[in-house]
Amino acid sequence: MRYAAYIRISSEEQIGNYSVDAQKRAIEAWVTAQSGVLVKVYVDEGHSGRTADRPAFLQMRRDARQHKFDALIVHKFDRFARNRTDALAIKSLLRYDYGVKVFSVSEPSEDSDGPLGTLIEGIMESVADWYSRNLSAETAKGKKERSHQGIHNNQAPFGMTKNENKVLETDEKELPGLVMAFEAYASGKYSDIDVARLLNEKGYRSKTGRPFSKDTVRDILQNQTYLGKTKYQKYQRKSDGSRSYEAPVEWFEGQHKAVIDEELFRRCQEVRATRQSHRQATPKYNPYLLRNLIYCWSCWSNPPEGKTFPNYGKMRPHSQWAGERRYYRCRSRELGYECHQKAVQVEVIDNQVVDILMSLKPPEDWRKGITKAVSEILGDKNLESRLDEIRAIIKRMDMRWDNGFITDEQEFLQQRLKLQLELEQLTPVASDDLEQAADFLEHFREHWERLEGDDEGRHALIKLIVERVYVEDGKVVAMTLRSNYHLVLGHKTNGPTEYSVDPLYTCGSDGIRTRDLGLDRAAC
Repeated sequence: MRYAAYIRISSEEQIGNYSVDAQKRAIEAWVTAQSGVLVKVYVDEGHSGRTADRPAFLQMRRDARQHKFDALIVHKFDRFARNRTDALAIKSLLRYDYGVKVFSVSEPSEDSDGPLGTLIEGIMESVADWYSRNLSAETAKGKKERSHQGIHNNQAPFGMTKNENKVLETDEKELPGLVMAFEAYASGKYSDIDVARLLNEKGYRSKTGRPFSKDTVRDILQNQTYLGKTKYQKYQRKSDGSRSYEAPVEWFEGQHKAVIDEELFRRCQEVRATRQSHRQATPKYNPYLLRNLIYCWSCWSNPPEGKTFPNYGKMRPHSQWAGERRYYRCRSRELGYECHQKAVQVEVIDNQVVDILMSLKPPEDWRKGITKAVSEILGDKNLESRLDEIRAIIKRMDMRWDNGFITDEQEFLQQRLKLQLELEQLTPVASDDLEQAADFLEHFREHWERLEGDDEGRHALIKLIVERVYVEDGKVVAMTLRSNYHLVLGHKTNGPTEYSVDPLYTCGSDGIRTRDLGLDRAAC
């Protein structure tokens, strides 16, 4: 049997028991006793088990996927991960997807000891997870003490850098931009988004390398670190694993010097308080028919290079003159990116969408078409079993993606999209929604008129049918329908649930054209 070894040592651990040489010797002796061959050793030095983003770990997973070894051996299972969820995910990936057995030199395993090994593996994973959480608590104590001593714990903010002693000092290249931001806002003539534009136009970038957004600027203009203080906030997690910022913030006198005058900082806070107090509530509630459904086609189809934002290009409702003038506006500029599409009038876009939906009619034999479509997808498989199978695969893929065990983003997105499309195509068949979908399409005008005066009811009706609306140059150019409507209309089972709309060219049904898989608008 071809064995590979994975060895990890973090900077937090004692070198003695966990040294690379000690782990390697123990593994080599174990493999020899099994009459196996050690074909490769993967070593991560100075990497914590709380993250899966480790160079050798990533390479090991790539090689396992290519079946370059039959089994993986570690000194202890906590070498995989200190986090129990991560440990379960990587061992599941190796064993059930790649067919690689997993062993430990010093602990029983599922592959060496059967059910008893599975039990002990789970216990040891819980112990490692406890160790990690306890270590995190001790680290938090250390961070708070560092804040008490006036040492900045995190990355230096914009306009500042850290010296060799980890103490903050002025960043001479960024400081003029920082001062400009504070002075512009203190004048009362600039909003957060205006200040972000000023910084971006001058060529400044945030510490992450991204253009400034109004949120970034808002945080900068309220950051007391610039007054010579250090911040401490207890690290807490939400139920989904993301960080919670609800813990109280404490400020201490820092070892670094202030880079913003206290009077200038105070004026900025006064301007912000004045702006908030002068905001006037809209006299009436504007429900916005397409809220959360409308996207800028140009931004959505051309996201920033190297960046992935699921909702990039989403347009938000916006009103002026106490709600008398209403628009949908692309959020890209708020995020610091360029967008040449102007705000589009709500009534114009809403009317286009309603006209399109009124023109859609299901074919007379739509039931026969669905039967044929489902048989093409399923073959001899049972519908419910196939749905369960797809959901299980998607769940496993998402867990591994969230925990960093899948590194090929393009391939992951392609496989995920393919599975999601199949799930969308089959799910309505297993429900009773198809008759309702056919009715809404056939009698959309009657339903729409019946809801006159009920803005929320009309929004719910649109949301029931439409998943996304894409706008370009003030016109609707494409719409994504929900899967049951997609099937009722008789589209291909391997095609997208989308329509292209050409306001200058009609063909069949008032300018609506079936889309191809590409981003180009297909000919009729």
